[in-house]
Formats: sequence, C-alpha cells, structure tokens
Amino acid sequence: MQGPGPVNVGGTGRKRKPGRAVTACTVPADSRQAVGKLGEDTALEYLLRDGFKLLERNWRCRYKEIDLILADKDGLHIVEVKTRTLPLAADPEQAVDRCKQANLEAAASAYLRMRKLDCDIHFDIMSVVLEPEGGVRHIRFIRDAFLPIKDRRQDINI
Repeated sequence: MQGPGPVNVGGTGRKRKPGRAVTACTVPADSRQAVGKLGEDTALEYLLRDGFKLLERNWRCRYKEIDLILADKDGLHIVEVKTRTLPLAADPEQAVDRCKQANLEAAASAYLRMRKLDCDIHFDIMSVVLEPEGGVRHIRFIRDAFLPIKDRRQDINI
C-alpha cells in the first residue's frame, strides 16, 4: 500500500516526501508576527493622526483577513499593511498581488454585507520599512492602490 503523495511546503511550489523533516525558516514565526504587529501599529497611528476613524482591526471572515478598516469623509477604506525589514529585496507593497487583491475584495464584500453598509469603498496599501533594530525607516500610504476586480471587468466589457 502506498503512502500519501508529495505535499506542498508552505506555498513555495516545491514538493517534499511525507515524513521528511522541514528546515526552519530563517526568521522565526514569532519574530515575523512581531514585525507585522509593529508595522500595523505604526500604520494605524499614522492614519489616525491623518483623520481616519478606526472601525475594525484584523477583521476576519473565514480564511480572509483585512488588516485595517477605517472611515473618513471619502468613505470606507480597506487598508492592507505590508511591513518589511531592511535590507529589502523588493518594496513591501509589491507583495499585494492580484490574488491578495481578490481576497481583499471578497473580504470587503463580506464586511459590507454583514454590517449592511452601502458606501464608497477604497482599497489602500500602507507600506512600512523597518530598520534591523526595529525603528521605522520609511512609511508610505498608497491611497486607492487598486480598483476592485469587478470594476476592471466592467470597464473591459464597455
């Protein structure tokens, strides 16, 4: 009788045989979480000083999550916070790919349905770059970083 087939290792696309040891990531998970939390704290502080009102933080719906949901005079802002520590291989905001955008859109739709809201919605990205010691090197707020995918499809069909 054969055992289970190869399994995906953490979304890397590489396969490994079951039962083999997986080497640890270079950055411990709790350290990554600390970096992410520091980035979210920094982003939230920045946005609150800029006049936004916090509605939700780390809002979850099934397997999707929205880092920050804020409101201002323009409407509802869905903010994805991306934090990286120097040295950088790429800017943090580049990690918000088409798949992440689709997940954010689905989560935002669920949020609007659950709260019975009908308002303008903006998808923003907050990019935070930290020094190796933990201090903030750079913060960038990208307002309306992308349009909902449904809107893009409608534009193409017109």
